[in-house]
Amino acid sequence: MTDFAQYDGYKKDFDFYVGPAQPDGFRSGEFGDRLWADVSRILGTPFDGGTITPDDHNGYIYWFDNNDLSASLYSGPREPGSGALDQVPAILTVISRSENVASSELAERLYTGLTGADGYLVVVLADDGMPIAANFDIGDDW
Repeated sequence: MTDFAQYDGYKKDFDFYVGPAQPDGFRSGEFGDRLWADVSRILGTPFDGGTITPDDHNGYIYWFDNNDLSASLYSGPREPGSGALDQVPAILTVISRSENVASSELAERLYTGLTGADGYLVVVLADDGMPIAANFDIGDDW
């Protein structure tokens, strides 16, 4: 397991890049809806009152916030390419607003939940863009 706490700190986020393990028939809206529902379930927070907005590039923007956390997701179209980030078209960021729960704790919970669920490729980047966890081979070309 990755020790996300070592990357935690004031104004530091964890960016989750997520994609389908089986990309056949990929649709950004359907994928975003499923991922958004899984994130809500993993965090144990109903995203009631959140928003889902289509963008101009065949993608969808999801947003939710409350006193404990804020969550944003962009689920865009898959781009052709063989790089690691080409395989993970969704970008998810969850930030703790609680004094009792660090963002790293939410990141660990999300990583464990998403990689334990069938069907997701996951790469987590620290706020400086360096990869800190992945459940597939991302190579060394960073």
